[in-house]
Amino acid sequence: MEKEPRGNLEDIAYRKIRSAILARTLQPGARLAEPVLARMTGMSRTPIRGALRRLAAEGLVGITPNQGAVVSAPSAKDIRDAYITREPLEALAARLAAENAEEAGILRLKEAAEKEVRTLRERNLSEYIEANNEFHLTVASMSGNKPLGSAIQNCLTLTNVCLAFFDPFYDVQVEESRSNWEHRLLIEALQARDPSWAEAAMRVHIRSSFAYLDIGKFEREMDAR
Repeated sequence: MEKEPRGNLEDIAYRKIRSAILARTLQPGARLAEPVLARMTGMSRTPIRGALRRLAAEGLVGITPNQGAVVSAPSAKDIRDAYITREPLEALAARLAAENAEEAGILRLKEAAEKEVRTLRERNLSEYIEANNEFHLTVASMSGNKPLGSAIQNCLTLTNVCLAFFDPFYDVQVEESRSNWEHRLLIEALQARDPSWAEAAMRVHIRSSFAYLDIGKFEREMDAR
């Protein structure tokens, strides 16, 4: 039997560890010992290390030299700061996107919004986060401002960690999803090429997303660890 190429093994290890984190089997602050991960994934340490580096780049894992890796555990302040920073950045991106809107970009947004509905219905948090990223980064791309897009991507990395651990994703019904409704409202604003409406819609969405999180519960859970 042919051996799997190293790159493929790393991909498999990455997906397995990421799935365990997003399924909340591995909790914030949990130590990610390589021998334990090797048994969990059925892999050697080499692909495990590559997978951990990729997860660290996403913000889901923290790696400290000579100490190893842990599941990321951002503070409540980190999360607040990320949302406070996201609001003006993404509001500006939405305004610029409305000024520069093209049908191709709007189509990508619609596809991302549809993927959000499907993955929420399937309770697939990993793909839901990907769809949410696709939506917000598409708006950033439509702005035509690359530095702005890079700044937004950095903020999304941190808020994705919060989505992974503390969003009530598994309890929300599709019909109750405010995020998807707000995304569709933003699409309408962009289709109308209305910069003020698009900016306002994005501000409402970012504030709503932050308000939806139970930061008090987050702080209590982190203090208990």
